[in-house]
Amino acid sequence: MAHGDPGHPPTDPFGRRDGGGLGDGRALAEAEAPDPASPGQVVETTVSPFHCLYQDALWLHTQARLRLPRSESEAGRLCRASLLLYLQAAEALVHQAAVEIGRPELAHLIADPSRPMPLRDAWALLPAVAAEEPPAALDPDGPPWPQFLELLALRDGWTYPGLPSERRAYYAPSADGSSFEPLDPRAVPPGLCPSPDRLRSPRTGLPRDPYALRPHHLDTARGVLDQAIAALDRRLDGALTRDARHRKEPCRILPPRPLA
Repeated sequence: MAHGDPGHPPTDPFGRRDGGGLGDGRALAEAEAPDPASPGQVVETTVSPFHCLYQDALWLHTQARLRLPRSESEAGRLCRASLLLYLQAAEALVHQAAVEIGRPELAHLIADPSRPMPLRDAWALLPAVAAEEPPAALDPDGPPWPQFLELLALRDGWTYPGLPSERRAYYAPSADGSSFEPLDPRAVPPGLCPSPDRLRSPRTGLPRDPYALRPHHLDTARGVLDQAIAALDRRLDGALTRDARHRKEPCRILPPRPLA
């Protein structure tokens, strides 16, 4: 389940579109499109932070791919920002769903910002919060759950860095000898201590070194996230994405107020 097209960056959310829409997933309840030249006209929209952040992550993802031939360091910066936004979008998705489809007496368990719940726990708990009957059990060993947890662990490793000994990265000369590149786990010289799992996550292959993140790693991360959303949706019997609820941003034109 993909939630955007990496080849087409998001449009201006209030850009004109054929058929009276507002662009970027927003749709007017009325057939008439808003006219900025009309005095006093106001457009009201209900924002989906998931949609907003996911599209931002996707745009950065695309830009990283375009920048890579020119500068790996620039591409890496965009990749790091994109990955964090993908995961922030996932948090917004779960918190929004808890409020919109969860039972009112239980939604606060996930959606209370004063008592934040780790995303892995909120993701696992959401079906129980939303369902009247006990949902199907989560298989902790079945994909994409272990891969999704690796994404979260990677982010946690950046925000909870640990001791210096836990933050070591390794680089080796490139094939042409013009620069240094992140050390390939398959090419660790004899006698060097780090195990392959210290260099990359074992299931996704994502590098633990944030400077080593590249667009093809983002392709993997986005694929895992989309699969995790699809798996969560199945546990919710389709309620998570039914009628594109999770990314709809409905709009309406408010009538001009009469002058006092």
